[in-house]
Amino acid sequence: MQAVDVLTDLFDKKILAILNTIINDKTGGMYLGEISKAANVPNPTTFRIINKLVKLELFEEIKIKKLKLYKFKRTGKSDFLYKMFKKDVQVLKIFISKVKDMSGLQAIVLHGEEAKDRANILLIGENIDSGKIKEICAKIKEDHNFTISPLTLTAEQYDSMSKMGLYSGKKNILFEKKQ
Repeated sequence: MQAVDVLTDLFDKKILAILNTIINDKTGGMYLGEISKAANVPNPTTFRIINKLVKLELFEEIKIKKLKLYKFKRTGKSDFLYKMFKKDVQVLKIFISKVKDMSGLQAIVLHGEEAKDRANILLIGENIDSGKIKEICAKIKEDHNFTISPLTLTAEQYDSMSKMGLYSGKKNILFEKKQ
């Protein structure tokens, strides 16, 4: 169970929905009505929660004439929330949790840079069930609108292709089985 799931079970779902909405906002700020609609929380409740989060210095209030925009305020105090709720970080963790125990899998490598809605993944190992991998990727696409493009290679293939310069970009090992 992920930390966000534990929070959802323990705390007010409306506060968590608003936090999730603002942390994953890509526009640089949202109006009260936009937050309310995106989080599916009534306007008065959203207003009350936002005021509380502004006082806690988790949200930043930006005044533009008579209007107010709200955005998440990243500080040392709030960074753990950002890491927990940020969708692109979570999606790869979800993927890893679903495939890490698959037979034959030795390592999972993020190939290149992760984009906001996609990632290229190398699965290193022997006889990895590619049908199951496709099924997991399709479910993640459906649930999170995040595309994972997997490529399954044996350790020898990966080493050979790396030596040939075919995988010369940034490589980030996301998971490695203990031998």
